[in-house]
Amino acid sequence: MKKTLILCSHYPLPENIGTNIRTMNFVRFFKQSGSVDIVYSFILPGAHVGNPIFSNEYHLAKESVKSFQERFKRWVNIKNRPLPISKYEYASEKKLLSLIESNDYDYIVVRYLVNTWSLFKLPVKYKKRTIIDYDDVVSGSLYESSMASASGSLRKIRLRWNQKFLINYEKKALNFNASLFCSKEDKLRVVGGNDRSNTFVVPNIYHNESFENYNFGDGFENGNNLLFVGTLNYEPNIKGLKWFIDSIFASFKQKYSDSKLLVVGRFPNQEVKKLCERNLGIELYANAPDIREYYKYCRVVIVPLLAGGGTRIKILEAALANRPILSTPIGAEGLQLKDGEDILLFSNPYDFFTKYAELFEKIRYSSLIRSAKSAILSKYSTQHFNESLEKVIDYFDSKNS
Repeated sequence: MKKTLILCSHYPLPENIGTNIRTMNFVRFFKQSGSVDIVYSFILPGAHVGNPIFSNEYHLAKESVKSFQERFKRWVNIKNRPLPISKYEYASEKKLLSLIESNDYDYIVVRYLVNTWSLFKLPVKYKKRTIIDYDDVVSGSLYESSMASASGSLRKIRLRWNQKFLINYEKKALNFNASLFCSKEDKLRVVGGNDRSNTFVVPNIYHNESFENYNFGDGFENGNNLLFVGTLNYEPNIKGLKWFIDSIFASFKQKYSDSKLLVVGRFPNQEVKKLCERNLGIELYANAPDIREYYKYCRVVIVPLLAGGGTRIKILEAALANRPILSTPIGAEGLQLKDGEDILLFSNPYDFFTKYAELFEKIRYSSLIRSAKSAILSKYSTQHFNESLEKVIDYFDSKNS
């Protein structure tokens, strides 16, 4: 019977946001071969710790940086630990390293690069049991977006300097036994052209049994209702939504007077609330208990992201809800979906209106739904996720035998 430790940032239940869904897919996979312990540092609103799926749960505190002296010290050490790589408080780090050695875990799965700092202090034999799930490539478009919005030349220089060290850190973490990525594109960004045998693509998936027999109705019969789904304190979602509202939705509302934009997601911050309040035709539904109802009343799902990492579970969800998807290229990045066949891509208002007009043809509308759903079920199923991880474990066990 194997023992697995999964190290993540926040407690991964309930499965109501993308990062929790991916974490719990790992949990279920490793649970098949034994026990799973969880280490977390944050508890999101609405989460309740103490779930029997975990054999043990450990809450370990991350170091906070508040004073000017602490921030200065952080920047002095930026070459070794670039932002946003985090560090546990001394007592928590000591406890983490101790429990890894005392439990003698067979697998140590680290969700996100930001949680890897303390693992470099492990003895070699435990480093050989460690799997890093990069998920988002933190030095990529997410980072470029933060630099583009930075004010002041000094801040831009510091961010560019930090990015250089962050890229080096990403490559350094490849020296653990195995590294996982959500897509081939993300893997290429970190690994480069010289492929490494210890790097693997393990895709994001979305399996929700409550979607299988739910009657979503025929979206073609709905009015011009657009649906945006996402965590609403996540910067790429906020920027993408704001860009869509400012650049496209005002004109869309003029063209289609019955139109609405339904914004559905958890933890909306004040910027999102004000954005929705001041624009006619936008309805905000925060922390909705059942998202299926909003798919039921929309005609199409939009994914107007300008930056991001990993792959968007919201696209997988929309396809299973029988709704066509209009997305920016970066919103659909990493997913094996064909533009014009499974999904409609747009980069500007003209593209959006042109693609949206196609959805007034019933045959075209239905074809996009069927094709997207077929692609998702064949490429992003639980079986596909498990088969991808089996390859990782086969490699892993062969190296540790």
